[in-house]
Amino acid sequence: MKARVALLWIVAFAAAACSGGSSSGGDTNTAQTSPPPQVTTTPSATPPPTVTPSAKPTPSFSSTVQASHRCLTSALGLSLGQGQGAAGSTIVPIVLTNTGGEACTLFGRPGVSFTDGNGNQLGVGAVFGGSAPATVTLAPGDKANALLKIPDPGNFSASDCAAATSAKLRVYPPGDKASLEVAYQASVCTTKQGAAQVSPMTPGSGG
Repeated sequence: MKARVALLWIVAFAAAACSGGSSSGGDTNTAQTSPPPQVTTTPSATPPPTVTPSAKPTPSFSSTVQASHRCLTSALGLSLGQGQGAAGSTIVPIVLTNTGGEACTLFGRPGVSFTDGNGNQLGVGAVFGGSAPATVTLAPGDKANALLKIPDPGNFSASDCAAATSAKLRVYPPGDKASLEVAYQASVCTTKQGAAQVSPMTPGSGG
């Protein structure tokens, strides 16, 4: 009987030992949570500023000289350019130079005639020819020219030409009644059939 009681105590003690457990604050059976992965964000590169090309500057100068009045004879100088032969005639540039202190304009053809040594006009004056005239603006010192085409007296009969020897050219600038003179000695016709021909004024000295 005592042996049976002892056996029951042993069994009871063993059962109590197996049922003890986790009453202390030891490790729990909760799964360990891993920290979230760190994400490294690389800042995006700042785009370079857009550069808009600036427009090319507009030149501040003007290629056209402005003038408000016609060139007067008193502010012009007269000279002749180099004559050139052309198909039975001689072409002589009549050159007008702005000798004044202001810009001025020329439009049209000059009046041209031949004179003798005494200043008398020889026959008819030059007739108008060439293309349509255009305004020529002259700054101080600038030149303009009209081409004078002088027929060779040998192209005409004696009666159709009535040749004479000139001493000077008398030139009336376009629109003016005062004249300028320059030496020009040559055999010229004095009739309408053999009249010289003058073109409109153009810029420059004519060659």
